[in-house]
Amino acid sequence: MAILTRDRTVDNTRYPGFGLLLLVWTLLGSAAYARHLLFIEGPSTKPGIDLAAWLASFYPWVVLSPFVFRLERRYPIRNPQVWKQLALFVLASLPFTWLGSKLALLLTMLAHLAWGQPVTAPTTWWAILRCDFLLQQTLFWLTVGGAWSLRNLTEYHEAQRRTAQASLEKSELENSLRKAELETMRMRLNPHFLFNCLQNISTLARREPDTASRMLARLGDLLRSALRDGANPETPLATEINLTKAYAAIEQMRFRDRLSVLFEVEPGLEHALVPTFVLQPLVENAIKHGLREEGRTGAIWIKGKRHEHRLALTVRDNGAGFAPDSITDLEMGVGLGATSGRLERMYAGQHTFSIQRLQEGGTEVRIVIPLRWQSGEKETKREVTAASDSR
Repeated sequence: MAILTRDRTVDNTRYPGFGLLLLVWTLLGSAAYARHLLFIEGPSTKPGIDLAAWLASFYPWVVLSPFVFRLERRYPIRNPQVWKQLALFVLASLPFTWLGSKLALLLTMLAHLAWGQPVTAPTTWWAILRCDFLLQQTLFWLTVGGAWSLRNLTEYHEAQRRTAQASLEKSELENSLRKAELETMRMRLNPHFLFNCLQNISTLARREPDTASRMLARLGDLLRSALRDGANPETPLATEINLTKAYAAIEQMRFRDRLSVLFEVEPGLEHALVPTFVLQPLVENAIKHGLREEGRTGAIWIKGKRHEHRLALTVRDNGAGFAPDSITDLEMGVGLGATSGRLERMYAGQHTFSIQRLQEGGTEVRIVIPLRWQSGEKETKREVTAASDSR
């Protein structure tokens, strides 16, 4: 069984360079010398040579620190093998301490030579004084602590960056999916509906050219709105109402006096944002089921109302309604199923989508979503609301 496990997951840790290490160890050595003067020895008669001697004990770690950093990076001190890693560093501290002590001795001798002081070489070059051993051990574990802190700080920032990147990628993916879904919704304008429109236009062109011309113009308006490039997943309610009106006008020309469509939108909601292409499938579904009986006269009511900070959209018809046991099949229909799925992805947990059979006959589809405004209109709506409340 392996005692140590090498960890290569953090290879992008950024450690201080030579200049910064020199500055850090100079400050630490100077602080230690100042403490020694204040609390132990008192004023020195040779502060220059004494400071140089103190710094000589710290400067070897300018060279040794990168090796300690690399060792801690390859064998990071973390659970669950923290004790094994600590044992490794206890063993590694011995050669580092010995090497630091000998380099410090060499630098001290060079400092004495530079100041013209006598130099005495030790008789046993391999031995280490107890005070030197304790000092170098302290410096070693300070370096290990610094390496541990820097690695964890780097890992934390890297985790934050990856989280932010994942969140951004998720947002971009969701936006792409919404746009792709919207394009699919646009392209799925009922082929049967388009075929009937063109067939009716062809039939009316000779008998009722004015009606055929109006129907063709309405169809053009509908297609321009539905298939325009660069549309967003959300659109102002006024735009969505206009698109639905164009669709309803075509259907009214088809069914003549058998179909009436009424719009009732609360004033001030023109700039409220709604999912693009959300009403047309509901109206199409109402016409399909409400007028499926030959000779039946149908009426559809489309309403938009504000309820505090939410927007309610309803599409109601006076058709035959649906059997109570067919609600699942109805919800999974192409139009209603796609609409329900879009709402769940766009307003997860913040919306309601309900279908109910009315006692007086017919069906009502109700959508409630958060009330949000088109960019640039939010402050205006707040001012209008505040003015209304003040009255």
